[in-house]
Amino acid sequence: MNYKHLGRFSWVVGFLGFLGLLGLNHSPAFYLFFAFFGGFQYYWWFKLGQEDERLAANKGKAAVRAFGLTFALGFVILLAISYLALKAELLYQLALIIFALAFALSFDLWALLTYQLDVRG
Repeated sequence: MNYKHLGRFSWVVGFLGFLGLLGLNHSPAFYLFFAFFGGFQYYWWFKLGQEDERLAANKGKAAVRAFGLTFALGFVILLAISYLALKAELLYQLALIIFALAFALSFDLWALLTYQLDVRG
C-alpha cells in the first residue's frame, strides 16, 4: 500500500478530535469525536513511503504492541473507574472518553512504532 497518496496534510484530520470538547455542553455522544485524534497517524504513515515485505512485518509487530497496550490500558482504566462512587451518567461519559482516546492512541501508536521499526531497520 502506498501512503504517499494521503497528502502532506492528511494528519490535520486529527484536530477534529477537539470537537469532543463539545460534549461538555451538549450530548455525551460528542465525546466520541476524541477518536479523531487518531488522525495524527497519517503523519507517520506518510513518512514511511512504499510498502515492502519488511514494512509489512514491522506493521504487524507494531500493531500487536500498540493495540495490546492501549486496549489493555483502556480496559484497566475503565475497570478502575467502575469502582468509583460516581453517578451513572458521569461513569458513562468517562467510559466514552476513555474508549475514544484509547482508540485514537492505538492508531497513533501503531503508526509511530511502525515508523520507528522501519527507521531502525
